[in-house]
Amino acid sequence: MIVSIHQPHFLPWAGYLNKALSSDVFVWLHSVQYRKNYYQNRTKIKNVNGQPLWLTIPVHANLGMPIDQVTVADARWRERVQKTVEQCYRKAPYFAECWPPLAEAIAESPDNLNEANFRTFTALLGLLGAGTLRVVQVGELPANSSEPTLRLVEICTSLGATHYIAGKGGANYLRSEDFDRVGIAVLWQSFDPAALVYPQIGGPFLPGLSVIDLLFNVGPAEARALLTKAWVPPTVKT
Repeated sequence: MIVSIHQPHFLPWAGYLNKALSSDVFVWLHSVQYRKNYYQNRTKIKNVNGQPLWLTIPVHANLGMPIDQVTVADARWRERVQKTVEQCYRKAPYFAECWPPLAEAIAESPDNLNEANFRTFTALLGLLGAGTLRVVQVGELPANSSEPTLRLVEICTSLGATHYIAGKGGANYLRSEDFDRVGIAVLWQSFDPAALVYPQIGGPFLPGLSVIDLLFNVGPAEARALLTKAWVPPTVKT
């Protein structure tokens, strides 16, 4: 069984979804520290002039605060996010098909960053047809270690993982020998953004945008195909 783990991001980029879709179980790591000016409360989209635009949820967050305790700073964020997305993408080929479940998830989200991220992430998985993927929130698991690698090992062990997908950022701290000791193989995500080029409205292609840009431009079926094609894990025994 292949497990991947990631902290919550707001309407994340394609590489995030590639990691999730390459897994049997995806663990939502909401207990880690909030990081200011990162992707936990913002994402990048394309504006009507073909330029990159940050789409942001304003938040109240103190130093060291875990993500699941971060609250939204402006109750109007739902209307502002919806209005911005509609202005930027209403002419996209698949906007009318893909926007309603995302708009509903945003409209029903409370003023809590983690819940807003989880609801929109779940809506994205629904659009991409990820019905067999099991998503588990870390609070449901017996993971108590404060040491980053050992916490990941505890999570994977509790789920009965045989393989763990590690992102490139993990190379800075992850000790693969700790996984080896419990019989879990580490698979390093090999996602090449250059392999995910698709037609975009509004001028030349911009890389690194939220996966909603991919969905609105090519539709759910092609988006799923491109996401899985961008990186296929090695053949493994489960």
